[in-house]
Amino acid sequence: MIASRVPRRRKGQATVELALMLPVVFMLLFVCVELAFYFGNTHYTNYAAFIAARAQQGGQDAQDAAKLLLDGNTTRNGRVRPSASNGSVTISQRWRMDMPFLRTFGDLDYDVTVVAGIDEEKYEGRGGGNGSRYGDNQCRGRC
Repeated sequence: MIASRVPRRRKGQATVELALMLPVVFMLLFVCVELAFYFGNTHYTNYAAFIAARAQQGGQDAQDAAKLLLDGNTTRNGRVRPSASNGSVTISQRWRMDMPFLRTFGDLDYDVTVVAGIDEEKYEGRGGGNGSRYGDNQCRGRC
């Protein structure tokens, strides 16, 4: 039988180190998951604001267009505010951290504002264009 080469006073050291480091490892894992949800939320909110501004320029209801996209668990509480004066749409999102130890970071609320460019009718070539189906594809009337 081979005798253990580890001195008796050091037995269990790895278990104690694991017990000390496991909460830190889990906290880092949960922070990564929470940040992934946050960045996914900002992505969907940005896209919804863009679609809402585009719908508003096309004469559609911006709030309906945004709410069609903001139907997930984390994006559902977005508040859509279209502005008829400059063609912009602002979506305000509230973000609360779910984990108790992450609440010390505070709230990560944000607003996304998209200002649409020229009118959709002019951009798509439907505003009385001369035979061109699209105003942006350089087809020069051969489309």
